[in-house]
Amino acid sequence: MGLRLTLALALLPLLVLPLIGLRFVEVMTELARNERLENQAQAARNLAASLHERRELFETRRSAANVRAQAEPLPVELLADVIVDQSAAEWLDVPGRALPMRTPDGSAAAPLRVRLAAARSQERPGRFFLLVDADDERLVLPELRDGVPQAGDELIIEHGAAPDAMRALTVQPRERAGGWIAEIELDEEPALLRVRIIDVDYLGSRRIEGIADSGLLAPVRPLGDAAINDRRPALWADAVRGLSRASGRVSVFDAGGALLAQSGRVASGPPPPTDWSAGLARRLLALAFRLRPERFLNEADTGGAALATPPLTRALSGVPGQQSERMPAQEGLPVWVLTSAQPIWLGDRVVGALVLEENTGARLGAGQIAIERLTLLTAAALAACVLALLGVGSITVARIVRLRRQAEQAIDPRGRVVGAIPPSRLRDELGALADSHAAVLERLRQHQQYVGNLRGRLVHELRTPIMVVRSSLENLAAETEQQRRDAYLTRAREGTQRLERIVASMGEASSLESMLAQSRLEAVDLAALLRGCAEGYRSAFTPRGFEVEAPAGPVRCPAVPEAIAQALDKLASNAADFAAPGTAITLSLRPAAGESNAPPRKWIIAVRNDGPPLPAAMRDNLFDSMVSVRSHSTGGEAHLGLGLYLVRLVAEFHGGAAFARDLPGGVEVGFTVAAG
Repeated sequence: MGLRLTLALALLPLLVLPLIGLRFVEVMTELARNERLENQAQAARNLAASLHERRELFETRRSAANVRAQAEPLPVELLADVIVDQSAAEWLDVPGRALPMRTPDGSAAAPLRVRLAAARSQERPGRFFLLVDADDERLVLPELRDGVPQAGDELIIEHGAAPDAMRALTVQPRERAGGWIAEIELDEEPALLRVRIIDVDYLGSRRIEGIADSGLLAPVRPLGDAAINDRRPALWADAVRGLSRASGRVSVFDAGGALLAQSGRVASGPPPPTDWSAGLARRLLALAFRLRPERFLNEADTGGAALATPPLTRALSGVPGQQSERMPAQEGLPVWVLTSAQPIWLGDRVVGALVLEENTGARLGAGQIAIERLTLLTAAALAACVLALLGVGSITVARIVRLRRQAEQAIDPRGRVVGAIPPSRLRDELGALADSHAAVLERLRQHQQYVGNLRGRLVHELRTPIMVVRSSLENLAAETEQQRRDAYLTRAREGTQRLERIVASMGEASSLESMLAQSRLEAVDLAALLRGCAEGYRSAFTPRGFEVEAPAGPVRCPAVPEAIAQALDKLASNAADFAAPGTAITLSLRPAAGESNAPPRKWIIAVRNDGPPLPAAMRDNLFDSMVSVRSHSTGGEAHLGLGLYLVRLVAEFHGGAAFARDLPGGVEVGFTVAAG
């Protein structure tokens, strides 16, 4: 799995952030809705209090309402015109009723949400219209499969004048986005009405998932109905004037559910903006609404237990009722129809109910604009964050891929370094990694050069003694004179001794590297070690004099004493070879510069002598292997240039470095070691 895919998977949790933000917006609108519902309930309570104990308004004939009292009242809206076109466009402002769903075994279920609304038309008096709007996963139609009828979703409307004289009408719903809808037109307004819905599973089994039954419903009679002809209009006119001061629509019903008075209207407010930004914001809010937890769907939006019992029915039973129903036709907008019902008392008897209805869409205004803007800002911030992370990830991956290609192209198939990694312009971790790769390649190139030079120097150093030995042996074989034979034998011995010294020098370097790899640091008195070595050099390099410059007290330092002594041997031997006749050689131990007032971090061990300066052409590679400033004749002593190379190995093992510099009239060569 590549880095790009890994980064993409790591960004998946960010997708939760917009849902959290949108749910936050939804919850805030729900809190505002709940607050408005409480204020509405208080207003309904105050309005109902003005109608308590008003005997003259409610004591009327009750015979016309005896049958209707058996059923729950169904609010009916009066519309200018109703067209049965299955679009439900004219039903936006009509208050509806949610039908509770049950599973076949009787337990509560919510496979779909159903809204029921009724209306009369001013253009066609006497006609009655019914809307059934359901949010469902899929509309399943009955069909024949291999000659066998298959069950489907059913909508059955029963209507009539009495419970035992009901006619059933099966209606075929029309599928819409997210559910189905059905508009029913009846030639005559029924006294009683009943709506039943059967919802089946669409996954092939077609088993019954849920059943909705409205029970007996009684469409609310309009003002002027025969049941209330004997009301005193003047009294109700005064009452209606008092009710008109409330916001929304106020309706007063008698104990049988008949409408006595009504004031105001349920205003839906101005239409929402139709520009692309508002549309996008509403789609995002609709997505958050559809993905909300089920408990919000059952408790917060549908009113929980109030779903089974409408507010008017509760109020007529003496209990205040409330309901908030979200408008499905305005999905994406936090618009609810709020209903509060309060009982009206005459003594200890409920004689009616007051219902206050309000559409929160009339109060959106600037609040809706702010919600849409917040939604778009949340989505834009998330998109910018994801794009930025993907951009940074893509750039990082591209830099890693480029670095890999540069490293692969810098080494040919035979393992030779043929290129370099250019320095990175970005000083970050990847830039440091590129510099590290460049340094590794440079050290590998230097090592390859060292191996190539080592081979050439070994060939050069070994060729001369081999030729001396071979020519001496050839001459010896052809010579008969004893004196000349002895001279050839002497030359052959010198050549073999030179070969032995070359092999011994190489073995010494290898032995030192092995010893350092296996050694452990121990506390060593460097001052005492220098004085002991100087004492041995005075007898080994007689008559050369050796002096020591070191602190008077002990200088404890973690080191390998054998390695320090071996490095000093090489430095003292070189100094003895190059020092001017009659001059002394000085061995010094001192702290690194700038650390005299504090515990030193490093100590300097150096050997100083008077003599010729260092060759300028060899200053940079003086401590490399097989580099020598000596010149020797064929019969002279072999110098492979391994002495100062061993000094460098010892210095690096002790956390320091080797150095060489010219002094007035002489040279100082040494190395540093870490103090601890």
